[in-house]
Amino acid sequence: MSYKQIKWLILIIPTVVIGLWEYIRHEFLLPYISMELGNWLSPVFVFLVTITFLVRLFAIYEQLQEQLKKEQEEKAVLQERERLARELHDGIAQSLFLCSVQVNQMKHKQPSDQEWEDLDKSLRQIHDYVRYSISNLKSPPSTTRTVAWKDRIQELVKQFRFNTGILTDLQMDMEENQLTNKEKIELFACIQEALTNIQKHAHATEVTIILITTKNGWCLKVEDNGQGYSGNPFQQPQRFGLRIMQERAIELNATLSLSRQQGKTRLVICKGES
Repeated sequence: MSYKQIKWLILIIPTVVIGLWEYIRHEFLLPYISMELGNWLSPVFVFLVTITFLVRLFAIYEQLQEQLKKEQEEKAVLQERERLARELHDGIAQSLFLCSVQVNQMKHKQPSDQEWEDLDKSLRQIHDYVRYSISNLKSPPSTTRTVAWKDRIQELVKQFRFNTGILTDLQMDMEENQLTNKEKIELFACIQEALTNIQKHAHATEVTIILITTKNGWCLKVEDNGQGYSGNPFQQPQRFGLRIMQERAIELNATLSLSRQQGKTRLVICKGES
């Protein structure tokens, strides 16, 4: 049922009900019901009949409004991701490529300088990360209605196992309707980023991913038995992924923590009481 049909029914039903009641009252019930009693019964009868139909119509109308709101949210997220991908491509990615070309030219002039090699390597890493981010932005997770969000996570983990050979355990005790569209998108991106970091830096053999419902919220835990980290990884110049995940957590009103315990690195993102 469309918005237009619902609006017309909401307008027409009270009029039709009062018309039918008055017709039946005057044609058939007048000998049995006095005019005064009929006048008292009219608003009661009209109210009961009208509310019976209108409650259902209002429920349908609210469902349509909620569906429209979700579609608008998804569209807004897609547009924002596309805008960010375009800005990354047109701005940062091209600038990094130009810098890389310039560094190569300088390196040929002074081939013995090791600093040029280090700078070129850093630029390539940054460029690869930007290209990776652009690819993720252009392929937003959990917005395709034909594929369930849980299925996309399972496919991501399956692909990670295949690419790395790392034993990966996925535990999800959560229904999709417990998350908003934005939470699904950001959590998928965080899991993806965490697995990418493990693949690049951890040299791990085992990974555990846990996504559960907590009191008034949810909690994501990603744990690996890799080599860990030194110092504050959020301040290291090459740790872009961790800082981006931290920003994602802040946008979700969640907290992010990174710790090293009993030879394992644990990344935790929680919203609400754990």
